[in-house]
Amino acid sequence: MYEEGHFSQELYFKLLECQPEKNQVMSMLEMVTKDEEFCRKFLHVLQQVQDYYCQDLQNWLRNTFPVYFCQTPGSIEKEKPDKTSTWTTLKRKLSNTRMFKLERLDTKTNPSVKFCRVKESLRYHKHSILSQKKKIQGNLETSHSCCELIEIKYTELLITNEDPETFPDQHEYFILANRRARIYAHNKHQKITLGDLLTPVASESQMPRRVLVTGIAGIGKSLAMQRLIHDWAIGMLYRDVACAVHFAFRELNLSRSPLSFLDLVKRNHVHLEDVLEELCLDPRNLLIILDGLDEFQYSINDGKAVKNIREAVPIKDLVYSLISGKLLPGASIVVTSRPRPSIPIAAFDRRVVILGFEQEQVREYCFRFFREKDLSENVFQYIIQNDHLSGMSFIPLYCFIICTALSSFFQCRDSGYCTERPPQTITEVYRCYLCTIMHHHMRGSSSRDGAASEPIVLCSPPILTAMKDVLYQLGKLAYYSLLKNKILFYPEDIQTYGFHPTELPDSFLQRIFVQESGQQQEVFAFFHLTLQEHLAALYCVMSLTPEAEELTQCLDLWCFGVIPEDPVPSKLLSTTLEIQMDNQWERLQMFSRFFMGLLCFRIEGKMKGLVDCLSHDVLDPLTSWFKGKIRYEVNQKLLNLLHCLREFQQETVVQNVASEIDEVNFFKVTLNPADCATLCYVLQHCTSSLKILNIGYANIGIQGLRILQPLLHRCQTLYLRYNSLTKEAAMIVSKVLKSDCEVKSLLMCGNSIGSEGVRYLWDALSSNETLEELYVDITGITDNGLDNFVPCLTHNSTLRLLTIAGNNLSESSKHLLVELQECRQDLKILRSFAGDMGLLQAYLDWVEDLKKDPQQLESAKNANALHNILWELEKEEVEVEDNNVKERTLLLKKEITELLECSSGAVC
Repeated sequence: MYEEGHFSQELYFKLLECQPEKNQVMSMLEMVTKDEEFCRKFLHVLQQVQDYYCQDLQNWLRNTFPVYFCQTPGSIEKEKPDKTSTWTTLKRKLSNTRMFKLERLDTKTNPSVKFCRVKESLRYHKHSILSQKKKIQGNLETSHSCCELIEIKYTELLITNEDPETFPDQHEYFILANRRARIYAHNKHQKITLGDLLTPVASESQMPRRVLVTGIAGIGKSLAMQRLIHDWAIGMLYRDVACAVHFAFRELNLSRSPLSFLDLVKRNHVHLEDVLEELCLDPRNLLIILDGLDEFQYSINDGKAVKNIREAVPIKDLVYSLISGKLLPGASIVVTSRPRPSIPIAAFDRRVVILGFEQEQVREYCFRFFREKDLSENVFQYIIQNDHLSGMSFIPLYCFIICTALSSFFQCRDSGYCTERPPQTITEVYRCYLCTIMHHHMRGSSSRDGAASEPIVLCSPPILTAMKDVLYQLGKLAYYSLLKNKILFYPEDIQTYGFHPTELPDSFLQRIFVQESGQQQEVFAFFHLTLQEHLAALYCVMSLTPEAEELTQCLDLWCFGVIPEDPVPSKLLSTTLEIQMDNQWERLQMFSRFFMGLLCFRIEGKMKGLVDCLSHDVLDPLTSWFKGKIRYEVNQKLLNLLHCLREFQQETVVQNVASEIDEVNFFKVTLNPADCATLCYVLQHCTSSLKILNIGYANIGIQGLRILQPLLHRCQTLYLRYNSLTKEAAMIVSKVLKSDCEVKSLLMCGNSIGSEGVRYLWDALSSNETLEELYVDITGITDNGLDNFVPCLTHNSTLRLLTIAGNNLSESSKHLLVELQECRQDLKILRSFAGDMGLLQAYLDWVEDLKKDPQQLESAKNANALHNILWELEKEEVEVEDNNVKERTLLLKKEITELLECSSGAVC
């Protein structure tokens, strides 16, 4: 009823919380029977899923409502149900728990009922799935039951051609955070639901049989697969699929001995043993879900083919044969994975990416979590107003961590318990979350009265002291496993770090059980990768000595992969150096930020009970270290240093370091709002001007520009090229130019500011006295964009160069440009590409760059830059007399035409 839009979200959640479970149905029936139209809608929905109720109920419904249940779906007439007593009977029948109970029938004794035997086994299989997949497994027993219900939590899917092999070697969270808006823009027409995952779209002629679903850790891949098989079992999805089975690669890793496909299925679903071979006779009836390929400990690219479902082979070969279509070629196979270069892309008919929550879904999640409208809205507003928290909240699991961390602050802020401000940095969020886990762990191991009622905001020194050994050993496991890129642990790994598997702190680690050779085995994993990174950073901060040189050498290693020539005596450093660290710094960015935030806590004495305070004497050498690095670093390494300063939260250090920054180059480094907020935080501590701020091709969008606005007036050269900026961006820049600004060169080319936007710029130039160069080529300007052009620039006395080529200007508008140039002899106006050899060469060089850089090409295509240039070159060709210019013009046309033809497949 909720999926059909007949229940509000609030009412739906209220029904789901009814206990025992049959009361959900009874409460719903009480509502639907009060209104005739509601009754009709209910019966319409019930008719669609009638096959999934027990036979007694089906028969009763068919006899009682023949007009509804004896027709084909979709042909229901608007006929009023029978007497009110009918509903009383229906409610009485549904209240009988026998109606919900599925019992195994002994059909083996009668060979003539083969079909019934298969049907009965599949009914039991569906019942088993519904029991297993009803709730989401977490690491905390919370009162927020709505967050655990499978029905209401999964994220949207988008079909994409993106190749994981093109991903830079960087932390996966930062990659997705930077690319989400771009993927949405290019794939919005290919948004699909779980129900369409195996359905061909308009551009496809055949049904996709093998589908790859990618997404970063915590984005909801496994949950989407749980939801998919849950909805199949309840009759909402894929009713043409006879049998669906689900396997997690975490469990498949434990398969040591050879086994057949039949063995694999029967090991997990013993109730299918008698009918599985019959189901496999027509593989098109099968849906096989393989969840978490990135966690598989074997490479499947070199697997051996097996075609017989009875043949026992190593698990690697079995998985390879299923994914490649060698085994059960007609079956539908859905594989999930984090983005990894080793994925056999060619094996899949369709690739789908999960992008997580959009802002409205974050609001819905806050409501599900807190269930109080005012409280949830306050938390939601706090999240979206903090760019760092907002930048994390699109990942559902991060959303849970943030809400958990904020809950104590917002729920007890009026009680007098909470004296600290809510967390603002990522480290502070995870510190609060870790405190929640520790309180939960302590309550689980202690019968101390009143523990559950204490506000969980900070951990007191006694709790930290009690948890010291556990946190240290967990952190050690997390750190050295992180360096080895290891996220799954076996019992022997756990024992190496001082834990016995039977006494493991379940609040921090998940247990994954699997049956193998008749025995139950287990594997362990941290609740989430970021929790592993946070605990790893905590271990390093706890292990750090007061020696400043140890700190800076560790930072060199973690942030840049620089091995010290003369390592200081240090257990932490020496043990780290024993591990091969080839190009690890990209993957350690989140870890290094956590480390700096926790280092601040240790310096400020907020880790008493875990480790002694660290003297403020370490701040001076740390400041010198940052200064030395920031002078020379660019791109991602510079960005990570700025984030480390942001997490460190030491104002004196930030001020001293910021004074060393006179140029910032983030050319072609995609910046999300959190990155922009970090850049603004650091640079606002600097009082001098910036010579250059280059954020060309950074895809900052209007949100990023709003964040950076307070520091733009101090930039002498400001590169804003190709940033998906619109009219509002021109309004912001206009205000900057009208202020007490120092901007001398402004590059706005490749944005879509349009005629209305550029008029704001002309207006600002009528009073501005600093700007000397303005580039607005390929910005969507038309004739009415020059309405105020001549009077505004006539009053200007400083502008020396205006580039306005690549815009849709008529001959009369070009005469206006000539007219202004006659009035302003000191102003050079480049109104066409053919009018300047240097501009032609610049664009030839640019096209060469586009060929090598898909991201840059994507931004150019987004602004229609290539088509605009080609259009203008074709108009200008007849006017060109200089042979050298004509030759370059023809070459540029040729290069752009070829580039457009090569990229017609659309880069996402």
